[in-house]
Amino acid sequence: MKFRLAPLAEGGVILSGDFHPGAVAIAKRMRGVYLSAGKAWRVQGTAELVRSNLILELGLAEDQLEILDTLQELLADGSVSPVREVTSISLGGYSPESTKSEEEVSDSGIYLASVPSIKNTELTNAEIDKAVEKFSLMGHQPAGIRHLLQRTSALLADDMGLGKTRQAVIAAGIRAQGKPVLVIVLNSLIINWQREILMVFPEAQIALQTFDAQADWIIVNYERLGDFVRHAGCFAVMVIDEAHRLKEPTAAWTRHGFDIAAQVQNRYLLTGTPVLNREAELHTLLRLSGHPIGQLPLNEFCERFAGSPEFRKTLRAEIADWMLRRRKDVLPNLQGKQRQTVPVILSQVERDEYNQIMRSDTHRFARLGALRQLLERVKVRIVADLMAELDVDDKVILFCEYQESVASLREHCLAMGVGCVTLVGSDSPKKRQKAIDAFQQDQDCRVFIGTRSAAGTGYNLTAANYVFFLGLPWTPGLQDQAEDRAYRNGQLRMVVVKIPLAEDTIDQQLWQMLMDKRALASDLIDPEAEASSKKALAETI
Repeated sequence: MKFRLAPLAEGGVILSGDFHPGAVAIAKRMRGVYLSAGKAWRVQGTAELVRSNLILELGLAEDQLEILDTLQELLADGSVSPVREVTSISLGGYSPESTKSEEEVSDSGIYLASVPSIKNTELTNAEIDKAVEKFSLMGHQPAGIRHLLQRTSALLADDMGLGKTRQAVIAAGIRAQGKPVLVIVLNSLIINWQREILMVFPEAQIALQTFDAQADWIIVNYERLGDFVRHAGCFAVMVIDEAHRLKEPTAAWTRHGFDIAAQVQNRYLLTGTPVLNREAELHTLLRLSGHPIGQLPLNEFCERFAGSPEFRKTLRAEIADWMLRRRKDVLPNLQGKQRQTVPVILSQVERDEYNQIMRSDTHRFARLGALRQLLERVKVRIVADLMAELDVDDKVILFCEYQESVASLREHCLAMGVGCVTLVGSDSPKKRQKAIDAFQQDQDCRVFIGTRSAAGTGYNLTAANYVFFLGLPWTPGLQDQAEDRAYRNGQLRMVVVKIPLAEDTIDQQLWQMLMDKRALASDLIDPEAEASSKKALAETI
């Protein structure tokens, strides 16, 4: 009996190997999802944790477990491939070379319900303009509403902070004509969507997380989609917020989303980050919309559209009528955003601890996690010094990757007499909203501290004009989402993003990896900004 553990770049582990009921029980207990395409489990947690559980509970020997030395990514068809086209993080040791070519992608024929093809609607520009007259809109928003209303399905991919929610609510309200609308959101954003709908339609009847035949709007999080499949035929419109969450067809919520979409004529997709790592991530969204190229097998899609700037240019042309993306330069009052890296020199004690971890004989991904935690602890004192330099009118968001850092920063703020609030994944929706309201409304609450995974998406934190990162995410899209909690509509000041980078550490490699991925995404969805983006990034390092 042998098992293989493949650590994923976006977190978690792919567990594959010989079938054993005990291994299945461990995977389920660790909130695992079965991937039928690869006959494997995607498990939450680190490779070392999964390995320890297998050894302790099944009595396995070390040679019965293999942990891959290369970060993997889960492709849209459920297959696993080494991360490519980006700078890698080197921790030393042997790394076996992959035998797959860069273009080799499997097509496993994963079943997803057939979705109606995109069609143009009967609505004209004049009819839509008349319908939106009564709403308060920014100059760029009517075009976004028209984009949604003139197609049965489309992607609105505006930059974060341009009001995708408002545009989608108005479009869905007009299109539904009194019939129910299903809104699919992250659990943490349910209250935000409820508030936005009531701002646009004050008399709306809204049901949260449950089907109500009398409701005009039903808001549900991804994890509960399965409960709504049997009611799908009741909805005139489905709105999918943060639609990039559906890039993995093997996930249960993706399958349920397709089951619902197959019975809903109008499907509006929203995301500010349609591409996080690879072009293939668009494939499932195109398929969900009923776009013709979404019907291509994934391997054919990648052969035609992935791997080079020329192929990506072809893809842009194919999806130009389906995806509308505007940048923040459409907001005349937005003052801009600057990224600044801050060099950090480790003390001798910190350097010795860093080197000790590097030389340890633990698995390289365990070392990687330990190094990132160490560097985040180091940056707590750096960020405390940076906060001391802020003016009394400044407010700052502090993003961490680890909850321990959130607690340490809170203690520093309390010691300094600075008002602060925190937000982590275990907080309830009410507690989260209370922290956000306090930061936005209380002038004495000057610091918002949160884990990037919990606080980096969907919230409006425009009271802040500074954003500090103690740790960096694995993709530029996640970094942008976090930054744009402050840099969005309603922000009247320049937003300064400070990124401490420890000298002669993995920090520089991770930063380079993010720039590589940013170049790929810009090449596909924002080609006109490529030159300026490269220049801006170059000026920060």
